[in-house]
Amino acid sequence: MKGNYRLTVHLDNVKKSSAATGKQVKGSKGKMVSETKSVLRNTMSWYYNSVEDCEKKLSEIKGSSEYTIKKGTNPNKKHKWGKELYYISFVN
Repeated sequence: MKGNYRLTVHLDNVKKSSAATGKQVKGSKGKMVSETKSVLRNTMSWYYNSVEDCEKKLSEIKGSSEYTIKKGTNPNKKHKWGKELYYISFVN
């Protein structure tokens, strides 16, 4: 595994994309075709060697128009209410 720290970011307003499953299925004309499924990637993670590198990537994400970080909306988790949902954690 690359790095000792993981940055995990929960994203908002993400569009569905398609991904290959690796399976072969019969298509409409009887031919074997690769199967695809619709996927919603609303959580992304990156691995880095330091917390500073994680924070640098986080600032890139915040400044990007490509991503929107999700904010907490669960009324049972008041400590996360209205805050951006991202985590920097130490991993072995």
